[in-house]
Amino acid sequence: MKFNIAFPFKRYFKTTERYFQRPPGLIANIMMKQKYFMAIILLFFVSSNGFGQETLKNTFQVDVAQVTEKLINKYGEENAERIVRGVRHLSDLWFEDNGSGTEFQEFCMKQFIPSGPLLDNALDIAGQQFSAINGYQRELSLALDYPLVTMTRPVTELDRLFSQSEINIDFYKSKLALGIALNFPYYTNEEKEAFGAGWSRKKWAMVRLGDKFDFRSNPDKEPDPLPLPDELRDYTSRYILSMDHVLSPDLEILFPEGTRLNSHNGLRDEIKGLYFRDNPLERQRAISTIVMHIIYQTIPECMIGETSYYWEPKANKVYLKEGDKFVTTGFETEADNRYKVLHHNMVSKMRQDSKYPAGSTYLTRTFENSQLSEEKIVSLLESVVNAPEKKKVASLIEKRIGRKLEPFDIWYTRFSDNKNYKLDELDQLLKEKYPTPMAFQQDIPNILKRIGFPEFEAEFLGNHVVVDPIPSGGHANPPQMKGAKAHLRIRFEKDGLNYKGYRVGMHEIGHTIQQNVGTYMTDYYLLKGIPSSPYTEAMADLIAYRSLVALGINPEYSAREKQDNALAAFWFVCEMGSEALHEIRVWHWLYDHPDATVEELKVATINIAKDIWNQYFAEIFGVKDVPILAIYNHFISGALYLHSYPIGNIVLMQLEEHFEGRDFATEMIRTGKIGKLTPDLWMIKATGEPLSSKPLLDATRNALGVYK
Repeated sequence: MKFNIAFPFKRYFKTTERYFQRPPGLIANIMMKQKYFMAIILLFFVSSNGFGQETLKNTFQVDVAQVTEKLINKYGEENAERIVRGVRHLSDLWFEDNGSGTEFQEFCMKQFIPSGPLLDNALDIAGQQFSAINGYQRELSLALDYPLVTMTRPVTELDRLFSQSEINIDFYKSKLALGIALNFPYYTNEEKEAFGAGWSRKKWAMVRLGDKFDFRSNPDKEPDPLPLPDELRDYTSRYILSMDHVLSPDLEILFPEGTRLNSHNGLRDEIKGLYFRDNPLERQRAISTIVMHIIYQTIPECMIGETSYYWEPKANKVYLKEGDKFVTTGFETEADNRYKVLHHNMVSKMRQDSKYPAGSTYLTRTFENSQLSEEKIVSLLESVVNAPEKKKVASLIEKRIGRKLEPFDIWYTRFSDNKNYKLDELDQLLKEKYPTPMAFQQDIPNILKRIGFPEFEAEFLGNHVVVDPIPSGGHANPPQMKGAKAHLRIRFEKDGLNYKGYRVGMHEIGHTIQQNVGTYMTDYYLLKGIPSSPYTEAMADLIAYRSLVALGINPEYSAREKQDNALAAFWFVCEMGSEALHEIRVWHWLYDHPDATVEELKVATINIAKDIWNQYFAEIFGVKDVPILAIYNHFISGALYLHSYPIGNIVLMQLEEHFEGRDFATEMIRTGKIGKLTPDLWMIKATGEPLSSKPLLDATRNALGVYK
């Protein structure tokens, strides 16, 4: 007998006819439900090859339709929508080695769990077990990666082999992934946005469980890894410059003995810090020149890492010291290593496209995973970068520094005119207070108390943080199960933590608060976390903005400080937003030129940086064709992450606006418990409004009015 594939759907809709005798409001809900279910029907009829897998193809669809009807007959129409969606999604994940069509039907009939107490219990079990799986995998990863991440001792090849030893669980081989896909079906980002506002917390947890197995790649399509020369491994983490070997044009050493700066973070942050020191201009210009040499790859290779050479970057000359004299010597430039690494990282990610459906790219997948479309991200960034307030803020900066802007002033930070401290004094204070990572770790509960957290919450959150030293930068590794701790990682100088490192540390404390609140206080394990990376960056900066309060220098987070931070956030979004736009455009360029050489990618990267500079900054700065926006090391990693920072500051200012007049600690914990909704729904839960740049622009205009 030929099976009528539409039969289960006709039955479903026929049952809804009786509802049209109900009140108008309910009728509207039913009509919405019917429209929603129509979308499910369309999903059902899509070819099982739609996700790019080699499945049992057309003959398999009869089994899909038959088991769908059987399940609806057995479990009733109250389960119909979930059955249709779950069976359809499972068919996309079912490979030939999982069994025949008959075995597919048997699996569905055996493994389907009806809605109600049984499904609720399954959700609880999944949360507990994934907490254990994720938690122990993370603890093992921490141990295996520790030598490479912290570099507290020389890294050996054996360390590298241990670090590369991944412990993987094949959830498809055990069919656990298939059982979850059947019972907790996948929803697209568009569906989450459209229907998520009406979902309960439990429903959201179920949806996030379904997200775990949204796609199954075909191992036959796994591309071979691209080799990277040994000398380019750990390229960015080892890119540290001995600044006490940098000379002025008069051959004077410019930086104190022992000064080491990595590219890009250290160089950029040193420029930022110098605004708070006396006579900064010569050193800032020297660093700016170094940045250009790195971008153009004209930097002497002998100046990367510990060195016995000395370098005058303006003339790009290298010297050896003989007695009290500097004697010029020859050198080799870096030989485009920067762009070799960039090319390798980008092409490696592009090669993964073969595993995914036609049209899926690393670009599209990145934005889908962030749940923010490329169009929305670009629109938000351009609404700030193109804002008329940019010229006014630039004029304010010129007034503060007493000169015309130079390109490195894109990193200007000294919007505060606080006379209560000098950076040298802060450095000394912090080095005495935090000479070791353990000293900083032990004081985190007190830091939280000083910025307004009650004693219990401060002790609990602060004591669930471990501080690790790393060579450069900063990050926070989140706990994945109860009983574990967040690992906060920042750079300590030989004599302790300076203010630059402390400020990074405060940012990372913000990350650990969000991470620990999610792990220990969110109602469903599967909801723990944050919608996407910009949101966690915002939560981190909410703490970083209170750095001086945490030190006891400022008694409270004052209105003036908020105005200063609004200007800083606006200028940062202008700078970082442009760098994010640069990164996105370079990715598009390489997809348009997939066979490009390293040299061609280098030229395109620099030219695109110049184009963006000319578009957004040339008029204000009075100089064209500056490629400074191409310096970020995150960009060289190929991670397509830079947009997270400026979008994070847009999120930050929306939260700041909402937190005004409310208890800061209470709001930090409340918003940290919202969990992994979509970005707009999360923001509505947090502030009552969807994500917007308006609060940042309003705060900037308000601050400019005060400073007139």
